[in-house]
Amino acid sequence: MSKTAYWKENWLRHRNVLISLLDQIQEGHLDFKPWENAMTLRDLALHIAGSSEMFVKMVKTETMSAPDLPEVNTMDDLRKVVKQFTDQTAQAFDAITDEELSLQNEAKIPGMQGKKELYLQAIYDHEIHHKGQLFIYARLVGATDLPFFR
Repeated sequence: MSKTAYWKENWLRHRNVLISLLDQIQEGHLDFKPWENAMTLRDLALHIAGSSEMFVKMVKTETMSAPDLPEVNTMDDLRKVVKQFTDQTAQAFDAITDEELSLQNEAKIPGMQGKKELYLQAIYDHEIHHKGQLFIYARLVGATDLPFFR
């Protein structure tokens, strides 16, 4: 298995759990946030979904540019957008070669200097970090049948 395929497979395991987690959240909670300065449930899910493609594309572009996030008004809309970002990110993974991952990056981001493979480590860590937050959100809005973390 190539390094790129390895990272993609591991990321997809986590992303599929995110998709399952969103399936457990009832309508009416998009604007929920557990404290005043937190992201809303909608914004957190969109942030997770959109940022992933950004990290993967950094292997090619070395540019961190925030994705355009669509307006979402229902849980069904949110689920569809997350699936669209998932498909786009999977396609972006497919465009990366193992040789590219072994090249040195030009990261200005603290802790990310080194090989471009670190960008894929970042997508993985980012997904886990924020998905953990979303598990808490889901529990706080009444979800009880949550998927396993991976």
